[in-house]
Amino acid sequence: MSRQQKILLAKCVTILSVIPAMIYAHSYGPDPRKTGAPGDALCTECHVGTANPPGGKVEVGFAGGLTYTPGAKQRLTVTVTDSPARGVNGFQLTARLASNESNGQAGAFTPLDAATQVVKAAPLEFIEHTLSGSRSNTWSFEWTPPASDVGNIRIYVAGNSANGNGQNTGDRIFSANYTLTLASAQASRPALRAQQPVLQAFSGTAGISSGTWLEVYGTNLSPTTREWGGNDFSGNGAPTRLDGVGVNVNGKPAFVRYISPTQINVQAPDDEATGPVRIEITGPNGASDPVTVQKTKVSPALLTTPLFNVGGVQYLAALYPDFQTFVGRAGLIAGVAFRPAKPGDTIIVFAVGCGPATPASPAGQFFAEARPLALAYQVKFGETVAPAQGFLAAGAVGLCQFNVTVPNVADGDSRIDVSIDGTATGQTLYTTIQR
Repeated sequence: MSRQQKILLAKCVTILSVIPAMIYAHSYGPDPRKTGAPGDALCTECHVGTANPPGGKVEVGFAGGLTYTPGAKQRLTVTVTDSPARGVNGFQLTARLASNESNGQAGAFTPLDAATQVVKAAPLEFIEHTLSGSRSNTWSFEWTPPASDVGNIRIYVAGNSANGNGQNTGDRIFSANYTLTLASAQASRPALRAQQPVLQAFSGTAGISSGTWLEVYGTNLSPTTREWGGNDFSGNGAPTRLDGVGVNVNGKPAFVRYISPTQINVQAPDDEATGPVRIEITGPNGASDPVTVQKTKVSPALLTTPLFNVGGVQYLAALYPDFQTFVGRAGLIAGVAFRPAKPGDTIIVFAVGCGPATPASPAGQFFAEARPLALAYQVKFGETVAPAQGFLAAGAVGLCQFNVTVPNVADGDSRIDVSIDGTATGQTLYTTIQR
């Protein structure tokens, strides 16, 4: 829709009687300032009727409750309900400072999909449905509050339940508003737990190296719980903060995949330092006291899971090239496809902490092509060396992959290990061989 068309639509009060078809064009989303907030109108300007008729409503669900944490993104969900249900729906929502409800913008909105869009009327911004979103009655998006305590924040929302006949009558408009207060968690700093606060992924040990994946444990680590998403990336670069929460390793920001109040998963940044390094959490509630961990050049660890501990034996989570069948005796775990390996089979082993690749592959990025590991590596079944190709996996951040040809070893459970630059994993893992 052109700017000129938008201007024409804003004049809908005076032209309803002669161009009713233009009303239906608002399925693209209304012009700004149609939320019912101070200084705003309601969509009853363009959809003739009474606001908030009985039998329907618009409401907002807040992932963080009716509170906000400065700078901490949270998800909001708007729902329009009506009886009987209509086929075309829409909404517009705004966040205002309680100290200036007419023109005080509070934070910023981020669409999660094509069903919503941001529109602006300086100094304010609004989020509303799009044409494709008008066929739904529920919309989710993200809102980032201001970075500091601004007092109470007011949320205003208007919803439209339309009959979709292209006329300006028969549609129903609803409105609602909410007050958000500062979260009490603002006073609670994150704290890393006293015992084993930082563990390497896959191995569950305290080893750490550049580019490996870490699990950080404690309390008050984050006011929200979520994984990273596509909107958090910048090109092929992973985020260093989610909802304002980050982790510093030796003073450098790590790449954040998952946050929750008690656990954060990150990829360690590139850093040539070895020996003791400090790790701390930073976020909307302040910074944690740092903890010290030992950093090494590499810290290889192979993928496994407690689910693969059967009869006191910890099995490796190796896959066949179909990426659906695990290596192991049939029926090892109910409901999971397993097949034992035989000499000559190719199996896939995943790992972390493998060191640099060639060409150089900075931490926190994914690449379209696999990149060979730069340091010497070796895969062994017991004492028998297996042919293998090791590389950073394509399309993944910091995940190593070994394509291993099973050597001629005896049938039964065979211990398998990988060493990189002379450093072995230290894990005791097995896989099953059967001709």
